[in-house]
Amino acid sequence: MAWKGTRPSAFGKKIPAEVGKRTRAAAMQALSGVIERSPVGNPDLWQRPAPEGYVGGAFRGNNVVSVSAPDYSADESAIDPDGQRALAMGSAVIAATRGAPFTVIYVQNNLPYAERLESGYSGQAPAGVYAITFSNLREASR
Repeated sequence: MAWKGTRPSAFGKKIPAEVGKRTRAAAMQALSGVIERSPVGNPDLWQRPAPEGYVGGAFRGNNVVSVSAPDYSADESAIDPDGQRALAMGSAVIAATRGAPFTVIYVQNNLPYAERLESGYSGQAPAGVYAITFSNLREASR
């Protein structure tokens, strides 16, 4: 008896490509979501004056992407108020995983105050940044 339709061996070859595509899409959604939700310091909203020379956008600029292992670096001089630099850099890392379908992709922020922001310290992100983004990703995958 001959097999009709797509052979299981052909189907099995399609799985890695599909896994990679979905992993990259989810990583891009995660990166975009955390960048969009990242608060950018606005001294006009603060109870205390900002330090001299303060420019907001370090948290947004420190949303980083790494592959296979977390990247624990942080750079407070990576000011990126609109998030375009962080998005471009992260997108390039995600795109580089083509051909490696079962790769783990990390999206994280390692600034010393990142946990406080995630815990609702900012009025711009009272429910955090990462938890909301990943909750949205989970809902979208259902």
